[in-house]
Amino acid sequence: MSVEFEVDDKSAFARLEGVPQRVRERFAELLKPIEAAMLADARERALAHFHSVGKKPGLYLGAFAGGVSEKPSGVVGWVRNANPLAHLLEYGFTISDLMIAASGVMAFEAEGVGELYRREVHRHATPVQAYPAIGPAFDAHKADVRAAAEQAAAGA
Repeated sequence: MSVEFEVDDKSAFARLEGVPQRVRERFAELLKPIEAAMLADARERALAHFHSVGKKPGLYLGAFAGGVSEKPSGVVGWVRNANPLAHLLEYGFTISDLMIAASGVMAFEAEGVGELYRREVHRHATPVQAYPAIGPAFDAHKADVRAAAEQAAAGA
């Protein structure tokens, strides 16, 4: 039996079509400790970015989750953060404090006030550094996922 594996920058896929159920079961079994290690790694990386966490870790730190599910169509191992702001921390973002809808108009009655505002008050596109946690954790465990897939296929 031939099983092909492909790993790309964002995710790892193992196509297991037509393989016996025991291969899927074994792959799921082998993925569980890898998922747990990846989740712990992502949490540790996130905690390294924050200096005071107290008793309540906050919505971002508390939203890390992971798991492994086995279905007839395949096996999925996942680690994620469901907090709506997680992608901003993972990839970085830009702050801009002047956002006006296309239909809106900003008017100043006193002469020169608009220019003063644009020059002195408005902050132009301040980049905020990314603080990735999930991406680096995944990268650190890609080889483990591939090895688990190969080990599961070898046992068929």
